[in-house]
Amino acid sequence: MFSGIVGRNQNNSENKFVTKNELEASYRNAREANASLQAAQSLTNNFDLLVKEAANVVYAKYPHTTQRPEPQYASTPVGKAKCERDIGYYLRMVTYSLIAGSTRPMDEFFLQGLNEMNRALELSSSWYIEALKYIKENHGLTNLAAQKTNEYIDYIISALS
Repeated sequence: MFSGIVGRNQNNSENKFVTKNELEASYRNAREANASLQAAQSLTNNFDLLVKEAANVVYAKYPHTTQRPEPQYASTPVGKAKCERDIGYYLRMVTYSLIAGSTRPMDEFFLQGLNEMNRALELSSSWYIEALKYIKENHGLTNLAAQKTNEYIDYIISALS
């Protein structure tokens, strides 16, 4: 019942207390989990603003995205909504990964699927990379929460590159 606090020594049958290393590892894990939860909450609270601002950065860097009339571009309100929706997918993957504590929610197969879809629809990965770089630089997080968030953003950027 209390095996996490007092456990069986695997080498003999004596009970032992948690070691200093085990306590430090537990503290580190709890600290990282808390920072990740705070980061996910902050990203969720600022989701709409971050996505809209990131989209505007993409439009400024790639002005043709707002000038071409094809449906995959942002020349209309519908096109802009699609762009923001797509950027939002990537930001949601970051928040899901923060909650899960791993990249499992955005594993290679999922990101590869998005890459294939982007190619099929003639959407440039560089647009999303630019949006993610903006979010990374402007999410407002600090310390461990920023570090964990940036690790997941970098993971997506690497997968899109």
